[in-house]
Amino acid sequence: MKIQCAVCDKVEASVFCSADEAALCHSCDRTIHHANKLATKHPRFSLHYPTSQDFPLCDICQVRT
Repeated sequence: MKIQCAVCDKVEASVFCSADEAALCHSCDRTIHHANKLATKHPRFSLHYPTSQDFPLCDICQVRT
């Protein structure tokens, strides 16, 4: 099952932004995360090629899920 971009809802999401809790396509990710210095620091990981160290920590137990 493909995850649609949370912003444009037109194409498949390619990254997940932990800070925004949003799955984004490449185009929307670039637009949003190049808007200002704070946004460029948001941790994001690839939905197509994830690695275990990229996964965000669980909010409750603070371990990788």
